[in-house]
Amino acid sequence: MSDLKDGVKKGAKVAGKVIKWVLIAVLAIIVIVVAYSCYACSKVTSAAVDVTKAVVDVAKDSALVKDAVRDATGGEDKTKMASEAIAVTAVNLYNEYESNALRADNSYKGKFVRVTGKVSKVDQDLLTKKPYVKLFSDPSNPYMDYVSVYFKESESSRIADLENGQNITIVGLCEGKSVMSVNIKDSFFE
Repeated sequence: MSDLKDGVKKGAKVAGKVIKWVLIAVLAIIVIVVAYSCYACSKVTSAAVDVTKAVVDVAKDSALVKDAVRDATGGEDKTKMASEAIAVTAVNLYNEYESNALRADNSYKGKFVRVTGKVSKVDQDLLTKKPYVKLFSDPSNPYMDYVSVYFKESESSRIADLENGQNITIVGLCEGKSVMSVNIKDSFFE
């Protein structure tokens, strides 16, 4: 019987050692899995940060982003705009774009302009809901082509007081010509 007791004791010791080593192996596997997960997660996070930086860099050059930032910060300084503005009538500005768009872009696009013209229509942009004013570009054809003037938000009350046919002078940033109009943005009344 003593041999049986000794055998059971030895078996229990061996089983205890086996269980101990199995638990150590399981714990080691868990540590390895957690460590690898952290490593993989940091690589994914690093890749996401790199992609985000690239998207931000591309977005910095986006006109939409630039417009949103400009709108959020109140736009260009009025004093700077007025001092650098190139004086031109709405009719002459439009005609220059019709005559030679490349030359007109070189002269006006991306620059501040002081435009004098007659109000054709006060309207609201369909997408942005921002108010704008159409200035006649051709007195003989008042329904087709025009100069579109988009204003700073601070000018909203003055825009509401405008009448068709009224002469106005504005200062704004020329964006060049779209399909039917020469566009001026960030404008204010002078």
